[in-house]
Amino acid sequence: MKKLVVDCDGTLFSYSKKWPEIGEHRWIHKIVAHYVRYKKKQGWITILNTMREPYKGLELAKEACIKYNIPIDLYNENYKPDIEKWGESRKIGATVNIDDMNIGLIGFLLRTFSK
Repeated sequence: MKKLVVDCDGTLFSYSKKWPEIGEHRWIHKIVAHYVRYKKKQGWITILNTMREPYKGLELAKEACIKYNIPIDLYNENYKPDIEKWGESRKIGATVNIDDMNIGLIGFLLRTFSK
């Protein structure tokens, strides 16, 4: 099963000056959200991998994804068949990982236009 892992702050939304509030959903974030929707329609598993934890902003991230129709299957966890095959790990297994801190064009664009 193919998996798309995506970050929240700086990737789906801008960084908020009032953390743990969710930042704005600007045009660059809308492009990433569109890609998440596209991959979900293709049958990929979508996973939000964020530093946010339960009762430390994760609920706000979930609400924002629902509000902006960003389909997320799992939050900060691996896909169950992967756990059964490889064991539990802190590292989220991904076919594609999108994060504003990635090296490369997408990371650069997110860092540049997310502010």
